[in-house]
Amino acid sequence: MAIELRMPQMGYDMEEGTVVKWLVQEGETVKRNAPVAEIETDKAVVEFETETEGTILKILASEGSVIPVGQTIAVVGAEGEEFTITEPPQIDQNSGNQETQPTEKVQVEDKQPAQQPPSTPESTTIIASPIARKLAEEMGISLSKISGSGPNGRITKTDVENFEDTNNENISTNSSPIQQIPESKPQPSSEASSPIVSGEKQPLSRMRQQIARVTVKSKSEKPHFYVSAEIDMTKSMALRKQINEQLAPEGVKITVNDLIVKATIETLKKFPKFNAYYHEDGIVYNDDINIAIAISDDEGLIVPAILDCGNKSLRQLSQMVKDLAQRSSNGTLSPQEYTGGTFAISNLGMYDVTSFVAIIHPPQSAVLAVGTVTEKPVVKNGEIVIGQTMVGTISADHRIVDGAEGAEFLVEVKALLENPMSMVI
Repeated sequence: MAIELRMPQMGYDMEEGTVVKWLVQEGETVKRNAPVAEIETDKAVVEFETETEGTILKILASEGSVIPVGQTIAVVGAEGEEFTITEPPQIDQNSGNQETQPTEKVQVEDKQPAQQPPSTPESTTIIASPIARKLAEEMGISLSKISGSGPNGRITKTDVENFEDTNNENISTNSSPIQQIPESKPQPSSEASSPIVSGEKQPLSRMRQQIARVTVKSKSEKPHFYVSAEIDMTKSMALRKQINEQLAPEGVKITVNDLIVKATIETLKKFPKFNAYYHEDGIVYNDDINIAIAISDDEGLIVPAILDCGNKSLRQLSQMVKDLAQRSSNGTLSPQEYTGGTFAISNLGMYDVTSFVAIIHPPQSAVLAVGTVTEKPVVKNGEIVIGQTMVGTISADHRIVDGAEGAEFLVEVKALLENPMSMVI
């Protein structure tokens, strides 16, 4: 029996995705859980895996096309099998009619152009991020003139901003002001960019729109509370230095964040409520510990997770975190890594931030925010000495845990980092 592969919902509140690249061709045989396409969401590019084995009978979505969640993008079945396409329910229509009706293959194919960005027909042949397409349209630049620096030559927002069209010096004459994203590094001024006009509304990118939806929903639905504590990192920093010196010949380097991840995992084992989530007036406990790491890039923030890391050593965790960050930057995250986090860590220590509070990433119920490790005078055994300290703040869902439990959780993380030898023995 033929199986329809539909655009998956690979992120909280995801409404549509872009088919960046097909990894298979029509007529090719695929195995269960094999990656068949690269899908771009509002925040990342992830591999889409088939849930069944068989032959790729038909590919319905061309590379570069923007497809709503739930719409069929390909069909898998037995070689030579006949099939029809079932149209998904229409959930955004005013009529509210969600009746499912069968349609022929050609009808689905005819509908694909309607899903393309309205700018130019090149969107079906050129791989570019949604924000890059929007920015190029506003600036009057043809994407065919831009060389992409992303995975598989994908054109990014930065590529568009850095593009200089020598044949069209007045491309911004009739275009709208270019959106400025705070996380992006300032770009040199050029005729292709326009200054921000005071009082004029600047449109949000798709990524920022999703971030806005998720954070507003989180703060509206989850009653946050916060608990902070100062952590003496002197022993952790000394242990980290010793480990790195010993493992330097192997190219292994433990970071402060690796130690924080390890301490958090061990604490979650003792306080499983923080690894759970609220659902329909009850608490659902996750079977695995999947630590999500907040990663910022030039287009926004993503929170991918290292999966099933409850029993990993410090060395293994360090490798997993580095691998996650690398694949996040080159666009090879899996859907589960992108959406499967059960607890999050946000570290702004590299920005020399002392402390901050973070917003919980749904459907998770807690996030640990940590600042930079700084040297300061501390009192030990009645004497003032120079110590290395860090501030940690837990944000938690008050429907699941109370303030006292939040304090106990943070105190346990503090105890492990102040006496880190127990985490490596």
